Amino acid sequence: MELPLRQPHFSGALLLLLLSNLLLWEKASSVPACMAEKSGCWNPLMETFDSAIRKAETLRTLANQFYVELYHNQFSSGKFATLTSKLVRRDEIVFRAASYCHSTLTNPPNKGIQYITIEIPEYLKTLINYVGAWISPLFHLVIELSAMKDVPETILSKAKEIEENNREILHDLRWIITEVYPTSKKKENFPSWELLSFLKSNSRNSKFLAMFNLSHCLEYDTQFFLFHLRILKCRITGKDC
Repeated sequence: MELPLRQPHFSGALLLLLLSNLLLWEKASSVPACMAEKSGCWNPLMETFDSAIRKAETLRTLANQFYVELYHNQFSSGKFATLTSKLVRRDEIVFRAASYCHSTLTNPPNKGIQYITIEIPEYLKTLINYVGAWISPLFHLVIELSAMKDVPETILSKAKEIEENNREILHDLRWIITEVYPTSKKKENFPSWELLSFLKSNSRNSKFLAMFNLSHCLEYDTQFFLFHLRILKCRITGKDC
């Protein structure tokens, strides 16, 4: 399966023009249901977006730190060095672990200007599944690391913080789609992580292969969590564009 490209690079002027034109069309076409109510939802909506974005910023930093820590901490550096060596030799299993992320099955709009052209309700649902794809892997990561006797506190604590922030971002996204698009069908479909059995294995080699995949993919995906949340805030509220 083709991997998503890195975050698209557009000039600020072009991106602003595209978003401005889209926002004008969206404002003319419809107003989110909760904003039309007497009490409205503007303040809680803005607060929820800001909260989710702050958590995504924290998650992005933690994921990067976790990635670096696994490569340099004595607990895992030897195993990761071996895996990197196998990766250079194009070992099939290790190459897949380093290059394939299960979250791509949610088809996130990470290419070109898909994030501008996709309809907002569909965008929200896709992002919910994208973030939700990490719920099970991170939950089990914390369990498995907690059960390992020699795991450093720095690694375990980061894993716990990552799991918590990811779960809270998903909660915020669910609130947003429920409030802004209450009639939209909210079908969630979180893809399975194919290396979960490796993580839960009694084999340390298998466990570290799973962590190798998880750290690579999470370090990549969290960049897009933050990017998409900012774009969604712009498209739904017209703010911070």
